[in-house]
Amino acid sequence: MLKKRIFLLFIITIFFSNFAKSQEIFIVGKVDNEIITNIDIELEKNYLLLLNSKLNKISKNEFFKLAKNSLIREIIKKKEIKKSFKKPDKEFENKITKRFYNKLGFKNKNDFINLLKTKNINYENLKEKLIIEAFWNQLIFIKYNNKIRIDEIAIKKDITN
Repeated sequence: MLKKRIFLLFIITIFFSNFAKSQEIFIVGKVDNEIITNIDIELEKNYLLLLNSKLNKISKNEFFKLAKNSLIREIIKKKEIKKSFKKPDKEFENKITKRFYNKLGFKNKNDFINLLKTKNINYENLKEKLIIEAFWNQLIFIKYNNKIRIDEIAIKKDITN
């Protein structure tokens, strides 16, 4: 009987210690109807560190602001993209993600996904971010393509100098 009580006490202690360690979730901001939480910002920090490991050197407060602003821009981009583009097909998604992990030096998708797991980054969320960025770049190109003037002579002159 004493062993059962000690075991029960042990289980309760483990349960409450894990409960005490759980992270508080709070709202950091809101863009239109989308809420940004502190958890969203932590996940965005992981994503930004994947892109640029030097971000570890900036202060926590600056990094927090950077991640928050990045999420705000992403929400805005996503809303604008929905107005102009339909959902991408699998071929486009695979092309975008393959280009990304090749750029990071990975030869195959499995090695890349394993790295993402160690950095607490969800592959599907990352894929969505990459697609949003690709569509955003296309949207900007479409809107401003006819307003760009390239002076090839000046560029060649700069290169030779």
